[in-house]
Amino acid sequence: MTVQAPLIDRELALRFLTCARCASFRQAARSLNIRTAELRKQLALLEGRLGSPLFIYRENALRLTLKGQRLQTLLMARFGDVQPPVGTLPQPLLRLAVEDSLMRDLLAREVLDFMRKYPAIQLEVIPLTGEPTRQADVMVWLADADRPRPSPGFAMTTPQRLARIDYSPHMAKRYCRGNRLPTRIADLSDFMLVQGRTNAPVAAFEPWNRLVKQRQRALVQVHSQEWVREWIKHSACVGLLPNYITRLDKNLLALTPLFSEPMERLAWLSIAPLTADQPYVQTLVALIRKVFEERRDWFESVI
Repeated sequence: MTVQAPLIDRELALRFLTCARCASFRQAARSLNIRTAELRKQLALLEGRLGSPLFIYRENALRLTLKGQRLQTLLMARFGDVQPPVGTLPQPLLRLAVEDSLMRDLLAREVLDFMRKYPAIQLEVIPLTGEPTRQADVMVWLADADRPRPSPGFAMTTPQRLARIDYSPHMAKRYCRGNRLPTRIADLSDFMLVQGRTNAPVAAFEPWNRLVKQRQRALVQVHSQEWVREWIKHSACVGLLPNYITRLDKNLLALTPLFSEPMERLAWLSIAPLTADQPYVQTLVALIRKVFEERRDWFESVI
């Protein structure tokens, strides 16, 4: 097989050999800091010029065809074992500060997809359990209705309201047999309560926190909302969770009539002014807005 020099330059050889080495278009694209679609398009054009496929999928892995193996040998003899350059260009750093439960429940999958599409950037995820305490390029947090904007020692754009999130005690449906469903606060005396430590300082959760403070027995304290959910699912516990959680886990039941006082928080979005116009920042912000917009019916209201 003859491959003309003008047809395959060093850059194209690098991309082909990286795919052969990684046995994955996606992994090769990450290594090369380019988009997977761009890489596959270039290799498809190369295959068209050579008149036959260079890669096939076999046993869930990307493998070279016989012609691909011959091309690999030829290009390695011509260019050597070329490797992606390391540290030749500074890669953009994008900092996302996000409330931990919002990241896990709503944004994790979309942020992962964002990184797959833009492997050239570096993403730093900063977990929040309250309002932002240091500046990030994109900040998503929860606050009580009477505290719409934090007062940090750094600049930030005017916060945009994403949603109002209502909270209620929840329990697992598997434990709601017969007359076991609590309909009054007094009925909770027959159930173990589970309290997330991050709930205690939240003023909006005062009706629930008041009940927890009065409890002298059958109380579990855990460090995160995720563990609240696990205890509810696997024991006859009652714990405070956002009402949208039943959209994610059909095994949970919201006990909404228990408290007459509403327990709600607002989700907010803000951006660092100096990086607000950067394309990656704008793309991530649009993605976050889209997540909340597509789930309007998950929340009691979107403001």
